[in-house]
Amino acid sequence: MRVYVSPCGVGLGHIVRSAPIADELRSRGAEIVYSTYLDGLEYARARGFRLMESVPISFRVKNDGTVDFKQTAARSGLSLGLRRFLKQVRAEIRNMKRFRPDAVFSDSRASSIIAARLLGVPVILMLNQLRVEIIRRPSSGRLTPMERLFFLLANIFWIFVRTVIIGVWGQSQLILIPDYPLPHTISLDNLTIPSRYKAKIRYIGPIVDVSQTKLPSSSEIVRELMLPDDRSTVYDAISGPRTERIYLVKLLLSILPDLSNEFYFVVSCGDPKGKTNPKATKNVLLYEWMDDRTQFVMLKAADVIICRSGHGTITKGLFFGKPLILIPTPDHTEQYGNAKRMVQLGAAIMLDQKTLTKEKLSDSIRTILNSQRYKVNAGNLGEETLRLNPIKTAADVIMKAAQGNESGLD
Repeated sequence: MRVYVSPCGVGLGHIVRSAPIADELRSRGAEIVYSTYLDGLEYARARGFRLMESVPISFRVKNDGTVDFKQTAARSGLSLGLRRFLKQVRAEIRNMKRFRPDAVFSDSRASSIIAARLLGVPVILMLNQLRVEIIRRPSSGRLTPMERLFFLLANIFWIFVRTVIIGVWGQSQLILIPDYPLPHTISLDNLTIPSRYKAKIRYIGPIVDVSQTKLPSSSEIVRELMLPDDRSTVYDAISGPRTERIYLVKLLLSILPDLSNEFYFVVSCGDPKGKTNPKATKNVLLYEWMDDRTQFVMLKAADVIICRSGHGTITKGLFFGKPLILIPTPDHTEQYGNAKRMVQLGAAIMLDQKTLTKEKLSDSIRTILNSQRYKVNAGNLGEETLRLNPIKTAADVIMKAAQGNESGLD
């Protein structure tokens, strides 16, 4: 049995959550090949995955990581963007013809769905953002009349594009949502589901491929990583596309050394090509890259987690019952939606990157450490994660699709 796994390559969240499902399928005898690009490609190569490279597609960002919709429209607009997308569809068709899969497992890849449908291959989709949104207006500066007109027209046009995207998602046999079922869904703003697709939807729960019982105790972790036991440990788990990561790492490293010695910061820069040996300074332990075990160990040991508000990092933190300080990428609608939702659920504080100061960061850390509310709410969500079995559920569905067992999709 052959399964073609095609995660979105922008950032690492998609490929990281797809990999445990692919591993489970492989343990059941399936032959696996990955199709991805950009950050996902680096991750796949670093881990020696069997790989078929696809055509890269991404959005433009400014030097501070802010999503740049004007440049995206200018350089990847309707004509250029459509041509690049069609190139990706052709690449997917070519790859699938070479591999001859029995099923396609797409994580937020529309091109893979179209290619699979054209070739008559069953496709299972996983995503946490069914309804993709763009900002109504950028957060920085005053807009000229022409810029206001641009964003007005862009939002009107996006209604059409969004409808087409949802229609493509609906061509899959089943849509797996790696999120909590209602009422605790994190990506709630982006999961407005048209009634015609509701029968295809399954909330399977967040994907975190680790067992807490197999990790050392918190006290053992402190000794293993030589963390100070007289200070609160704050884990800065920086992830996302390269430009967004680098800017936030530099910003935090300009702030953290000046913060109170009551905190000890462990920073992961999220670079798949980086060194795994950490560098220690006054109150910061800096990793260019953390392997999976070290990452989970740190999540368990931390008192507070600072991160972007990507879905994967949030759910990993909640798995360990850890309260979060979220710094969403500016003008990134999905991340802002996730962050606001976490604030509503009482498990996080959201900070604006553009106005971040050492005082605001320090006050937020103290607020979380001095209030049981954040820890209790995060812990409750973590307990809900333990009741779900998303990896097995997803693997079961994909296997049934590959075997042509249509009753398994009801």
